[in-house]
Amino acid sequence: KFSLKSMAAIISDSESSKKDIVKFTGISDSKVHVIYLAAGEEFKRINNPPSGEAGKGLMIKKIRNKYGLPEKFVLYVGDATWNKNLPRLIQAIGKINVPIVMVGKALVDKYFDKYNPWNQDLVRIHDLASNNSNIIRLGFVSNEELVLLYNMATVFAMPSIYEGFGLPVLEAMVCGCPVVTSKEGSLPEIAGEAAYFIDAYNTESIAVGINEVFDSSNLQEELSKKGLIQSKKFTWHKTATETMRVY
Repeated sequence: KFSLKSMAAIISDSESSKKDIVKFTGISDSKVHVIYLAAGEEFKRINNPPSGEAGKGLMIKKIRNKYGLPEKFVLYVGDATWNKNLPRLIQAIGKINVPIVMVGKALVDKYFDKYNPWNQDLVRIHDLASNNSNIIRLGFVSNEELVLLYNMATVFAMPSIYEGFGLPVLEAMVCGCPVVTSKEGSLPEIAGEAAYFIDAYNTESIAVGINEVFDSSNLQEELSKKGLIQSKKFTWHKTATETMRVY
């Protein structure tokens, strides 16, 4: 806080984070400039050729076999901290009995401090996910595999209680994956009108939202198209240009 007061300018990656910075530091909002992030250029929609053909179709078949993935699944990508709301997400998945693929190093980490309050959600996640065949935890995956997973997934779900930006939502949209998310923190800024919004604090709402998109090819197509349009608003060229302007 002391260091920030002497700064000529502060860059925030969302309006939501800017409001938090102003609220908790008391710094004038005129000093805080919002510059959005963007998905990496490797994240893009893949027009899948039939299974068995060369190229991308073969890669998708290979990753499906490697991880034993079902034809249809919900995808989650991210950390396992309190704000990610994963216990409610897993409970919601249990209510609708659909498979979920979860990507993130912490999700398979066995060596962490189980008594640290910061890790209490991770303890619950391990308990809820153990012996549940519908929950497929992959841990860390390469960017190449992550792009394929976004393209393969039926729904991307991120029902966070708070986000400062929410990059996986943007990555999913760039890949044409339908998004189910909350209106907490920065997520409404990033998703715009291109996501199915649920109540992050209500397990039933999360379950209903995921199930509606999972079961409706029309809704999937609608959200996919909207997501591709929304994601075009975010580019690293724009980020760099606006950052230079602040400097």
